[in-house]
Amino acid sequence: MGLDTVEIVLWAEQEFDVSMPDEEVGQIYTVGEFATYIAKKVNEVKGTNIDHTDTLPKIIDILESDFGVKRSKVTMSSKFVQDLGFG
Repeated sequence: MGLDTVEIVLWAEQEFDVSMPDEEVGQIYTVGEFATYIAKKVNEVKGTNIDHTDTLPKIIDILESDFGVKRSKVTMSSKFVQDLGFG
């Protein structure tokens, strides 16, 4: 994982108050997969019933504000490395 990738995982762990093991997040390639993964982890830990539509807006916000990614570039199928330039 590149530094940008590590930073967004750390942000998500803090933002959603869940732990995300490297071996799990290492298998995530798209924004949609990440949004769905976060929702699943939150549901497991907190007993809630959220989905990617609850986590995606926060992901898009952080991608824009902290990583300079234009909102228009971010879709569920956007790949972090290939499409958004994460290292």
